[in-house]
Amino acid sequence: MSPLWRDEIGVYLAPHKLALTRLGRGIRPQQLAQAGWVNEVAGDSNWTAALGALDTLLGKPEWRQAAVRVVLADHWVRYAMVPYAAALSGEAERMTHARHVLTGIYGDVVSQWTITLNDARPGMAQVACALPAALIEELQLILTRHQLALKSLQPQLISAYNHWRTRLPDGGAWFVSIEQGTLAAARLIPGGWDRVHGVRIGADWAVELRRLQTFGRLANNSAQEGSVFVDAPAGLRIAAGTSGTDLVWLEEELAGESTAGKLEFLRRHQA
Repeated sequence: MSPLWRDEIGVYLAPHKLALTRLGRGIRPQQLAQAGWVNEVAGDSNWTAALGALDTLLGKPEWRQAAVRVVLADHWVRYAMVPYAAALSGEAERMTHARHVLTGIYGDVVSQWTITLNDARPGMAQVACALPAALIEELQLILTRHQLALKSLQPQLISAYNHWRTRLPDGGAWFVSIEQGTLAAARLIPGGWDRVHGVRIGADWAVELRRLQTFGRLANNSAQEGSVFVDAPAGLRIAAGTSGTDLVWLEEELAGESTAGKLEFLRRHQA
């Protein structure tokens, strides 16, 4: 089968849940399968249970022979803005610089992690993402065991931003992506980002809504920051009701037609 016409599987991997969707390729891709898993061990932050569930699900016939797109929960990701440095030449020097910046923020815990950098125009800062190398290696072993090819691997904040970017302003705003246990936020400027933050949050949506509303009011009082656009699970959006007036809730009634679009929709609506 030509890689251009191979089915695609979308996987969202988080400590508390797993979501899978499969799309048949063609001019109008159709969803062929969907599955989910919820971790019943409260507070489990390791990836062992989620990867074990993924291994079991991928052993079923409906998940064979496909390319795989994986989105990792922000719980396992560390972000940083890496300032532009004209003196750096080549990818190796830029990666060394990014690792130095991340280590300065998070300590030696990221010294052996896998780091990626986004593409940026000359003169602009780059977004650095650090991911646990052991998690990526274990994920790759599972996919190899089931004869599945890893097509892409993205952190949640990056995937969510790419999904919503046509609905976002070019600058002067914040984009926030939330999942159980994490909140990640990026400040948008023309042509990219200039700030990124990730924090741990609790499971009480009412508390987190108040945190978001405070953030929204602070941003709206600043001419430089503007509105706060929120990508959030359905549960938090329902908890907000009509009270989240300081925030712009990103919503859509139906899943998109792409693997990434359907996976993002499933992530937000799966319990």
